[in-house]
This record gives sequence, structure tokens and C-alpha cells, in this order.
Amino acid sequence: MDEKFNITLDRETTIDDKILIAGFPGVGLTGSIAANFIIDSLKMEKIGYLLSEKLPPAAVVQEGIPSHPVRVYLKDRITIVLSDFAIPVQLSSIISNTLLNWGDKGKQFKLIITLEGIMSEPSQENKEIRVFGVGSTEPARELLRKSKIEFLDHGWITGASGLLLGEGNRLNLDVICLLADANPMYPDARSAAKLVETIDALLPEIELDLKPLYEEAEKIEANIKSQLEKAKDMIAARQPAADRMTKGYMYG
Repeated sequence: MDEKFNITLDRETTIDDKILIAGFPGVGLTGSIAANFIIDSLKMEKIGYLLSEKLPPAAVVQEGIPSHPVRVYLKDRITIVLSDFAIPVQLSSIISNTLLNWGDKGKQFKLIITLEGIMSEPSQENKEIRVFGVGSTEPARELLRKSKIEFLDHGWITGASGLLLGEGNRLNLDVICLLADANPMYPDARSAAKLVETIDALLPEIELDLKPLYEEAEKIEANIKSQLEKAKDMIAARQPAADRMTKGYMYG
């Protein structure tokens, strides 16, 4: 795995004793929603971006300002790499290699945490969202135990998160993947909030107010329910006419 993304930083920073959080869109967009919330809550500074000629030619425009799709944010000991689009499978090994070999002279992040959604059945009211963890090393798994995060006993983790875990295990680097139950049909802010809540427990240096994210989750869910009800009404209104047309066609 020799290919890398080019990391362009607006200012120099060291990675000694730092924690890297990777938030990429996946099931329910939970990883990117959670990472965005942490960035906003901690008022993290955008310090750079990742470039590759294999990335889609695009810019993200926010409040009239364009920026790169894969960006780097920093606050104290926390670094976040955020992507606004799903990393194509063919780029997964390149971006994981880049994150694992970020520093000079073999220096590494103290800990890498990836955020993922795991497909679950459509959410129900008051349904408990589960968060699972996978650690690449025994120290990473011990951190999960101390934080009382349930282990994912078996399954597949694909993409950059899966590669980071595998390479972390091979190279004895501490990598943790957190996976929350998520609905794949829409942006699952409640699942993202559960991920953020888990990170809050995992990392003592982070203190976050989750109320805004849970309020956003309620708004999204209310909007989805409203749209579903409208769709049901439209289907019901059209059904009799459809039945008549079918019968007329069949029987003349």
C-alpha cells in the first residue's frame, strides 16, 4: 500500500499524543453527522485537507465558501478527518494508508477512532440504539471494556474502517471502530447522537452537550413520519381509480 492522499495543512502541527477521529459517510450517514457535530461543538479549527487525483472533482460550498470534500480539523489533542462523500471502495486502502502513516519518521497517532453505522431494522419509537466496538489491539480493547462498550463478536467491517482495523492489528497500532445501529433509509441523527455519546464516555478530554443533536434527530424523524403519512394518503387516494382501470382493462 504505497499510494497516499496528499495531506495539505494550513499550519504545522504534530501528531504526538493526539487522537484521530475519522468520520466518513456510511449507513445512515452516522459517521459524518457525528463528526460534524463534534467539530461544531468543540469549535474545531479547519487546518487543511486531503487531496488525490482519484477523488471526484467537486467542492463543498457552505455559507457561500467552497472547500475540499475531505478536510482536517484540530482542537487540542483531537484531530478529525471529515469526508462529505462516501469513500469509494477503490480508495479505501489509499486513505487508510495515509491515516496510518500521517506523521514523519514513523510517528503515529496515539489512537485512531472510526465512526460507522451498522444496518438495523427501521427504527421504532423508544427503541434502544446499540453501539458496538472493535479494537485492533489489546490496549484498544481494554479501553472499550473500561468504557463499557459492547464488543462486536463477529461480522464484516468494510472500507477504510475495516482496513484500519486490520492494519492496526498487524502493526500493533491502537485503532477502534465504533458502530451504531442505523437506519439506511435516511440520515440517522439519533444514531449519530449515540455515537457521539459513546465518544464522550470513551474520551475524558471531550465534553459535549448532546441535546442539540437529539433535538435535530426528533425534527428529522418528525419530518420523515410526515412524509410517510402524506405518501400513504396519496396511495390511498389513487387506489380506487387504479382498481377501476385494472378491472376495465381486464374485463372490457
